[in-house]
Amino acid sequence: LGWRMSEEEWMKDVACINQLKLRGSWGVTGNNDIVNYAAYDKLLSANYTFGTNNTLVPGLANISSTLGNRAISWEQTNEYNVGFDLSMFKTRLNLSVDYYYAITKSLLFQQPALAITGYTNYWNNIGKVRNQGIEMQLHTVNIAGEWNWETDFSATYNTNKIIDLNSAVPYYINQVNNSYLTMLQKGYPINVFYGYVTDGLFQNQSEVDNHAFQPGAAPGDIRYRDLNNDGVINESDRTVIGNPNPTWLFSMNNTVEWKGLELSVYLQGVAGNSIYNANNIENTGMAAAMNQTVAVLDRWTGEGTSNFMPRAVYGDPNQNCRVSDRFVENGSYLRVKNITLAYSFPSRLLEKIHLQGLRLAFVCENVATISKYSGFDPEVSINGIDASRYPIPRTYSVGLNINF
Repeated sequence: LGWRMSEEEWMKDVACINQLKLRGSWGVTGNNDIVNYAAYDKLLSANYTFGTNNTLVPGLANISSTLGNRAISWEQTNEYNVGFDLSMFKTRLNLSVDYYYAITKSLLFQQPALAITGYTNYWNNIGKVRNQGIEMQLHTVNIAGEWNWETDFSATYNTNKIIDLNSAVPYYINQVNNSYLTMLQKGYPINVFYGYVTDGLFQNQSEVDNHAFQPGAAPGDIRYRDLNNDGVINESDRTVIGNPNPTWLFSMNNTVEWKGLELSVYLQGVAGNSIYNANNIENTGMAAAMNQTVAVLDRWTGEGTSNFMPRAVYGDPNQNCRVSDRFVENGSYLRVKNITLAYSFPSRLLEKIHLQGLRLAFVCENVATISKYSGFDPEVSINGIDASRYPIPRTYSVGLNINF
């Protein structure tokens, strides 16, 4: 549903506005993007021993770890959208802004099965998730004439929240170092990090003795906060320590043209998210005889020498490498994704060699990244866990486009 306000009589005298349109929409979409035949128990190839001679006979058996569920159905997303389109200054400025509110119900999720069934998990429809935010797209013609300069900018602000989970008990998923790291729980965003909160290092034995009971602790170890004030550091002191979901997603492309030359620069980034740098469990854990990064040169070696990098100790008796905010980092980044410099040869030259078009381009991908993240690449998977992600290479290429 839309309303072109710029067509109204009372707006026709506003010379700077070429178009103004208000619009709204509502729709329902479905999703069934999971493994095939999740509703059914699967027969897999298996061998069975028959007779007194122990003859091995090939066949089929229901030995899958996933239980079928005939009751599963599609996810459904109800989305409401209101926004406007604005064009001004002889269409040199074009702006679109949308506010959206989406509720996804009957989420498809692989949840644990009861041990008595003999299966480990099954697909099921659980809960509701809300996503809401603002999307903006801006196109401007900054310079027009012999020089041309145009800019395209887009940004999205999004928040998500689990509204219902069909259970008061959270779901813990994505293990790191033999411990669950991410959590699904009503009232929180999807896949929040769940772990211990650090509080500096124990500098001496007196600090260890005066703190809540923390098994294996010694001077130089990480001090964890006793969040429930029961005098013991245990699983009950774990809490939400980070959100892997970006609040902002943005990109910008600038194109400058002059007499056949064209320069294009594309930037892209995210902000407001956290990354769990699981690489540092091995790289800075100092719990075994293996290579470490230079960061461990600043480790604790005596009272007052460090308050962030713990001591080196074989076996990690204090569990300094347990799931905690020690390994949670800022995941925001801005990346120069692409720079393209191209030249289109003039038509007067092409006519002499009987060509319709000739364009030479030099391209550089993944030029540079601005980020506080200590890992190789802040552009990690959707769950926000960096577990040995290989860095994106910078590439250079040359291209020639010929039209006959």
